Amino acid sequence: MSRGLDRSRAEAALERAAHKAMHGTPEERSGRVVSSALTSVSYSRNSRALDIRFVTGKTYRYFNVPPGVYERLREAPSKGAFFNAQIKERYDYRQL
Repeated sequence: MSRGLDRSRAEAALERAAHKAMHGTPEERSGRVVSSALTSVSYSRNSRALDIRFVTGKTYRYFNVPPGVYERLREAPSKGAFFNAQIKERYDYRQL
């Protein structure tokens, strides 16, 4: 098993990122979210870590968050309501 870079997967990921940067929603292009409670979210599929920055300026990392939860958060009409119902107190976290 090779631990080297899988060139085709890396190229596909770069193409997806470039497409989002050019044609994605404003949130996808900037990483910011439109919310009265959250100012930005980011997600690592490799570590399943979800970072959320709140309007208070505090940032928290939530652990073992499934990719689908992150995707539904990004698509939720109310990011704060989704966070409260689906993430808060369901996942371990720490303040960054």
